[in-house]
Amino acid sequence: MIRHKEQIFHKLHLLSFVISIQAYLYSTYINSAAAKLGLSFTGIGLINFFLSIAYAVASITLGHLGTKVGYKKMISILSAYLFFVSIIGFTADSPGRLVLFAILQGVFFGAFFPQVEGLIAKSERLLNIDPPSITGRFTLSWSTGNIIGVAFGPFLTVKAPLVIFTMGLIVSSLTSVLIYIDYKKQKDIIIFPPSKKLLEHSQNAALVMNKQAMRRLRLEYRIILFLGGLIYTSVLASFPKLMMLERLRLENAGFLTVGANIGVLLTFVVLQSWKGWVGNELVCGLLLSVAPLTGLIAFFAKTPVMFFITALFAGLSYAVPYTFAIFYGLLSEEEDHGKQGALHEMVIGLLFGIGPLVGGLLFDKLGGNLGLLVYALSIGVVIYTVHYIFNSLNKKQS
Repeated sequence: MIRHKEQIFHKLHLLSFVISIQAYLYSTYINSAAAKLGLSFTGIGLINFFLSIAYAVASITLGHLGTKVGYKKMISILSAYLFFVSIIGFTADSPGRLVLFAILQGVFFGAFFPQVEGLIAKSERLLNIDPPSITGRFTLSWSTGNIIGVAFGPFLTVKAPLVIFTMGLIVSSLTSVLIYIDYKKQKDIIIFPPSKKLLEHSQNAALVMNKQAMRRLRLEYRIILFLGGLIYTSVLASFPKLMMLERLRLENAGFLTVGANIGVLLTFVVLQSWKGWVGNELVCGLLLSVAPLTGLIAFFAKTPVMFFITALFAGLSYAVPYTFAIFYGLLSEEEDHGKQGALHEMVIGLLFGIGPLVGGLLFDKLGGNLGLLVYALSIGVVIYTVHYIFNSLNKKQS
C-alpha cells in the first residue's frame, strides 16, 4: 500500500493563487490606465462601479451553479470565457474600451471564485478539516497572489501592457484544460492527504454546530466586511492617481499600494495561526479598530513611506472582517456551500464598486488625504454601531 505524504495545501490553492495574480493584474491595469488617461477620481470610481455590478450580478446568478452542474465543470467553462476576455483586453486603451473590459472580466471573477470556495469547502469538510483551516488556507493562497498582481500591475501597465494580457491567455487556457482533465479523473471533489494539523478541533466544531449563532455572525460580518472593504477598495482604485498628484511615478504606484495586500496577507497569517477570535466578539471588536486608524494615518500620507503605511492599514480594515465573514459564511450545511460562496462574492463585488465611487466623489470634493480621513472615520463609526447592535440583540436572545 502506498502511503502518500501529508499536505497542508493542494492544487486548488495553487489555482486560487494564480488566478488571484491575474485578477489583480487586470484590476490594477484598469485603475492605472484610467489615471494615465487623465480621468478624475470620480471617473475612476465609475469604471470600478460598473465592474463591481458585473461582478456582483455574476456572483449571485452564476456563482451557485457549481452546486448543480459541478464546480470543476463551471471552473473549466469560465476559464475558457476568460480566454476571450483577455483577447479583448489587448484593445482596452480608451475610456470606453476600458469600461467594456472591466465589465467582462468582472463577470468572470464574480462567477469564478464562488466555484473555488464551494469546491474547497465541500471537499475539505468531507475530510474533517478544522473550519478555520479551510477558510484560512484559501485566503492565504488568494492573498499571496494578489500581492504580486498589485505590485507589478501598474509597472507592467506603463512598461509592457501586452504582458498582462498574454499571461491571461496562458493562464485561462491551461486552467480550462487541466481542470477538465482533473474532473474526469477525480470527479467533483479534491482528493489529497491532509496533515494532522488541519484536522478539526472540538472547540471550533461546537460553534459551527450552533446554527443560530452562525447565522447571526454571518450577517453581522458580511455587513462589516462591506463597510471595511470600502476603505480598502478606495485605496486600491485611487492611489495611482493620488500618487501622480504627489509627483510620484505611476509605474512605481503598485510597489506602494501593495502595502494594502501585504496587510491582508499578514492578517490572514495571524488569524489563521491564532484562532482566539472565533466566537469572541470583544476581541473581534478590538481588531476592527484598524478601520478608523486608516483615516488618521492617511491624513499624513505625503511621502512614499506614509503611502505604504496607509495602504497597509487599509488592507487590515478589509482583511479582518473578511476573515470573520468567510469563516461564518462558508461553514454552512454542505448543500449550501455554493449559495454562501456566491453571496460572499456578491458582497465583495459591490464594495469594489461602491467604495471607489463614493470615495472618488469625496476625494474630488475634499482632496485625497482629507477625503480619505473623513471617509475612514465615518465608516469606523458605522462599523462600531453595527457591532454594538448585533451584540445587544445577542444578549437579549441569550
